[in-house]
Amino acid sequence: MINLKSFFVIISGVIISLSLSLFTTTYGDDGIDDPFAPYENGIPEGYKVIEGDILVPEVEKEGTFEATYWTNGIIPYQFDSNVNSTNRNRAIAAMGEWEAVANVDFIPRNGHGNYIHIQNSTKNNSEVGMKGGKQVINIVSWGSRFIIAHELSHALGCWHEQSRPDRDTFLTINTDRIKSGESHNFDKRNSADVYGEHDFDSVMHYGQCAFSDCSSCSSNASSCRTITVKAPWNSAWQNAIGQRNHLSDLDVLTMSFLYPENNWRFVNGSYPLAPRKSVFFFPQPGTFFFPAFTINHGVSVVPAGGTLIIQPGNYNETGSFSKAMSLRAPLGSVTIGG
Repeated sequence: MINLKSFFVIISGVIISLSLSLFTTTYGDDGIDDPFAPYENGIPEGYKVIEGDILVPEVEKEGTFEATYWTNGIIPYQFDSNVNSTNRNRAIAAMGEWEAVANVDFIPRNGHGNYIHIQNSTKNNSEVGMKGGKQVINIVSWGSRFIIAHELSHALGCWHEQSRPDRDTFLTINTDRIKSGESHNFDKRNSADVYGEHDFDSVMHYGQCAFSDCSSCSSNASSCRTITVKAPWNSAWQNAIGQRNHLSDLDVLTMSFLYPENNWRFVNGSYPLAPRKSVFFFPQPGTFFFPAFTINHGVSVVPAGGTLIIQPGNYNETGSFSKAMSLRAPLGSVTIGG
């Protein structure tokens, strides 16, 4: 029996390196509780804003669509003429935050049909995922690299963290404290894909005063909060949610899996039997969205010298493997064997 949380593994004389990714938590709050309020200007024709900073077509029902990820992780970008050179450099620096942790590459547009168009505006917003053709990212908060990174994360395919379908286990949404007409910003995305447990530290999380009807809402005004963190997480995270000064460990991990290296493969023994979009692969190819169900199959599809990333659990399997590879258990303990 092999426990990946505790041991290095030697398979047929080949040392398999393990990366457990059990990070030290960093706390932070830049004081921006609601930087994504609705606005009048900068909305492309035929679009509306949901969740404060997400653009969707007027004709498309909220919550019925899923992100399309950028082909080969290539994201062509174009700046509007109203973006000065200083702000262009700031946006490129924010792009670099994601390029440093995931297999994505933001490149200047050169005739590409699908691309992001970044423009100066009165508020911040973006569409989610690759929508096709020109898609606008509006920015007003040019001085905050991680607000820009937040909007780029939407374009890369990520929704808000508090929109997770399981968020009610971790948060209470105080609907009686939300500004009139803004409760839709707290809708859950019941069909959304999630990875790991709720990430209170995520750059994609709302702050505790988001869309509060109290003009004086702050960390000391509990009666005004729109989001209450439930116990036992409240003592650590109530005043820290909504930070915009770094990417969290799970932000980094999730994005690296949405846009993985070419030689990464995934195993998840508890993956639902009906993969997303009702597309079945037999056998599973071992991608993040269509992972292998067994270690043996994962080993068979991972390229030599590649990385096999395994979800927590007990895998009651036996076998002898001679392929050089790395195994990762990023979310916790994995046991292989009877």
